[in-house]
Amino acid sequence: MFQPHRYTRTRDLAHTFADAFEDADVLGVTELYSAGEAPIEGVSGVLVRDAVVAAHPDADVAFLPDLGAAEAWLLDVLRPGDLCLTLNAGDLTAVPDRVLAALQERAS
Repeated sequence: MFQPHRYTRTRDLAHTFADAFEDADVLGVTELYSAGEAPIEGVSGVLVRDAVVAAHPDADVAFLPDLGAAEAWLLDVLRPGDLCLTLNAGDLTAVPDRVLAALQERAS
């Protein structure tokens, strides 16, 4: 799970993120965390998703427009024994604890 950080950084580095996630089995990309920056037209988490797919057409990549969608997606794709990494500098930090609690409840 990746939450891009800042519009300028996402605009400038979307193509490099594509190769950074080359070995991920599945990748969820959320909407970016602006950290107070003004929006830049055409720059969003979709830009990162599209860069990954363009560089790696067989990649299993989902764009998740909000944290609720990210949580639901994780609950759908995670299976026992999976390792899930979340990379972010924003508000995605709340999702892993909620997902873990839901998975533990599901297992009991």
